[in-house]
Amino acid sequence: MQGELFILGEAVLWSLFPIFTKLSYTSIPPLYAAAISTFFAALFFAVILTIKKRWHEVKRRDAWKDIALVTIYIGVIVYSLVFIGLKFTTAGNSALIGILEVFFSFLILGMLKKEKMTRMKVGGAVLMAFGAMFVLLPKASSVNIGDFILIGAQAFAPLGNLAQQSARKKVSSSTIMFLRSLFSSGILFLMAIVFSDPLDMTGSSFIYLIINGVLFMGLSKLLWIEGIHRTEITRANSINMIIPFFTIFFAYLMLKEIPSLGQMIGIVPMLIGAVLILRKTASIESVE
Repeated sequence: MQGELFILGEAVLWSLFPIFTKLSYTSIPPLYAAAISTFFAALFFAVILTIKKRWHEVKRRDAWKDIALVTIYIGVIVYSLVFIGLKFTTAGNSALIGILEVFFSFLILGMLKKEKMTRMKVGGAVLMAFGAMFVLLPKASSVNIGDFILIGAQAFAPLGNLAQQSARKKVSSSTIMFLRSLFSSGILFLMAIVFSDPLDMTGSSFIYLIINGVLFMGLSKLLWIEGIHRTEITRANSINMIIPFFTIFFAYLMLKEIPSLGQMIGIVPMLIGAVLILRKTASIESVE
């Protein structure tokens, strides 16, 4: 139960992430926004390490490989794609596409762990893909590159979560997040310098990035890692299915984004498909 409560808290906080990220784009390019937000997350976890007196865990070499994989998959690839994708699409679409992490977890983790592909889970995957088509359909005449960038981000998330689970068996979540945030912020800054327009720190964007780093990429991710340390990743993903509802609601209040017909239609098969994938189906005959 404790693990589920951690994930629930993470879900509520993370539902606000795409909204505050989009608010920061008034004067700051996406890669700089990712780098600065991640840097503040590193500062947050440095304070946590100091309070808990766990700086010695940074020297645990047996955890370095897993943390390096987490940094690459999530800290650099996922976050850079998410921040860039949000520049071109809505916060609501971002949250709905986030559900596809269940779909990719089923495919990727299923192959890595050589799990049986049951009929129910395959049907769920098909439903999720069908629902995603409705979310993307309104942009079909003029392809929204942001949506497809976000889909790419979800494909790497399961690999990062798997590495985080392994690292959490050796060191605390605050150590994982500090090292991940510290190194990924440096890499993202270099990417921003090379690929982005010059940084303009005027306006209120800086405040949104502090909130992003401390609350959403800091506290919420601490709750996530503690949660998946106490429960299965698939169980955690099932709880995270409430995120789109919160995001669409807050996006309407704060960004005046009106939910599209495609979002309303697509969310139904996506959620049903996710439930089918996440259900325990040991008694169901597997597809050969």
